[in-house]
Amino acid sequence: MARVMGIIAVGVFLTGLLWWSVQKYHSYHFNAQTLGGEVSLNTFANKYKIVYFGYMSCPDVCPATLALLQDTLQDLEDETDLSDVVVLFITLDPKRDKLEALDAYVKHFYPNAYGLRFEEPTLQEVTKRYGVKYEIIPLKDSKLGYSIAHSSSLYLFDKQGFLTQEVSNLATLKDDLLSFFTNH
Repeated sequence: MARVMGIIAVGVFLTGLLWWSVQKYHSYHFNAQTLGGEVSLNTFANKYKIVYFGYMSCPDVCPATLALLQDTLQDLEDETDLSDVVVLFITLDPKRDKLEALDAYVKHFYPNAYGLRFEEPTLQEVTKRYGVKYEIIPLKDSKLGYSIAHSSSLYLFDKQGFLTQEVSNLATLKDDLLSFFTNH
């Protein structure tokens, strides 16, 4: 009897673990628009995915982060094969960031990058699931009209589509990416 109860307990535990894993996997997935049409994380199956949230008219954080990512990936070319790495830049400014300009913007930093766009209700859902914080800040004396304050983490997904790491300390980006590519 104790053996049967043990087997049942293990079965319940494994079922719960599987359920949790599936829920975690699906919580980060989305369907977004790109210049080439609708994509999801599954569109990039068997590729490492680096996801970043920002916007094109960001004056500092976004271009600095993308430039650092560009430099870091170039530095890692000798140490690892980057042919299966994609960068997915999700705009926090769907009102101003149009797909054609967004695609050109991200490809300036990394040729295998894609600009992704959601309409506002979906954008709020996706940023909430990722834990991305952003706020529209009115700029009274600016032609832009507003700026967007936002968090600046990079989200690293393995080839199976699982989030493996959130990189919020960009000072460790090279080590984090090298470890990510080596261990996943």
